Amino acid sequence: MSASDKKNDHWTTYWTNNQRLQAENLNSQIGRTVHGIPIEQQKWQFHLDEIERILDLGPSDTLLDLCAGNGLISVPFSLKCRSVTAVDISSALLERIDASLYPNITIIAGDARTLSLPPKSFSKGIMYFALQYFNECEAIGVFETIYQSLMPGGMFLVGDIPDIDRLFVFYNKPEWVKAYFDSIKANAPAIGTWFKMEVLVEMAKYVGFSDAKACNQHPDMINSHYRFDLLLKK
Repeated sequence: MSASDKKNDHWTTYWTNNQRLQAENLNSQIGRTVHGIPIEQQKWQFHLDEIERILDLGPSDTLLDLCAGNGLISVPFSLKCRSVTAVDISSALLERIDASLYPNITIIAGDARTLSLPPKSFSKGIMYFALQYFNECEAIGVFETIYQSLMPGGMFLVGDIPDIDRLFVFYNKPEWVKAYFDSIKANAPAIGTWFKMEVLVEMAKYVGFSDAKACNQHPDMINSHYRFDLLLKK
């Protein structure tokens, strides 16, 4: 078993059997915290507004929420789109979505690495705060799945990606640097894979996307100092 296999077993186990999943706060469940404190609803709403603006969501859109977790994006966007398909490997998180209250949400428990989705089914899509849980080889496969599932002209936002060029902007204290390398050595990385903007842009073009643009986040977003977004167009 390679180191990357061990790492991915780590994340699969983490998101299917972790004490965090039992937290009452929805942001705490999926790690959307700052120094362990969950992001406030007002701040999260700002994030949602930015995502909606970037994707130009409308009532006719069919949205794919890949690695949807507990529905923090799927649920509010189901009120703005014709339909939302929420996919995640964690049944425990997906169970937090009350499909009876949001009948236009389709819930699928599945691994994004092996997922089979109907081709050309979605006008828009999002994968937020999740690419880090895949290595580069797997990221290509995920991009291919996204590409085949999008309608021609469709857009997909891969958001909140850790930027390898700003690794030590995040780990900016000696004890944090040590903790980072300790986690790598133990095949239990605290964040996951850090990506380079230019590599993901070229990866998207390799898969077949007509356009791929990496961009910095709005400075008011909680992770803007070390993460970036990638907007894909088919």
